[in-house]
Amino acid sequence: MTRTVFVCFLLAFCSGDLVGRSETVPTNEMGIQYLGHVALGVTDLDKALRFYRDQLGLTEVFRLNKPSGSPLLVYLRLNNNNFIELFPGAEKQTQAEIGRTGLLHLGFFVKDLQATLRTLRQRGYHLADDAFKQAAQVRADGTFLYFIKDPDGNSIELSQITPDSKQAKSRR
Repeated sequence: MTRTVFVCFLLAFCSGDLVGRSETVPTNEMGIQYLGHVALGVTDLDKALRFYRDQLGLTEVFRLNKPSGSPLLVYLRLNNNNFIELFPGAEKQTQAEIGRTGLLHLGFFVKDLQATLRTLRQRGYHLADDAFKQAAQVRADGTFLYFIKDPDGNSIELSQITPDSKQAKSRR
């Protein structure tokens, strides 16, 4: 719980009003603009929503459902740049089961996903043969995205916001 509150504070402190204005946002040499969201596996969606939405004041901006109709994820807005994704159905983490609950991946919004992937490849990062094709597909939330892994196997989502994305449309 302390880690979660810290992540929310960090996102609030380090952000501005940038969604949809990717042309004016500074980037690092890889084209990364800012930390876009943190994805959390939760064991009880109702309890998680009471905490994040009702206690911390985040706003639910959209849900994506599984074909069965049950929630796949719930997207909460911290501000116009930073979001928390809640993925219901996680199991409680034991010492032997690290990675089942808690952070699922880091999400970085990038200015140009294809350019970021080209730079990664140029710097020796191995990409799948179909990486650029995968990254060119508009996803359910209206973004372009591609997942990479760090040396420890942690997932990092590289995501390019589009004007028609749910994130851009959720701006106040």
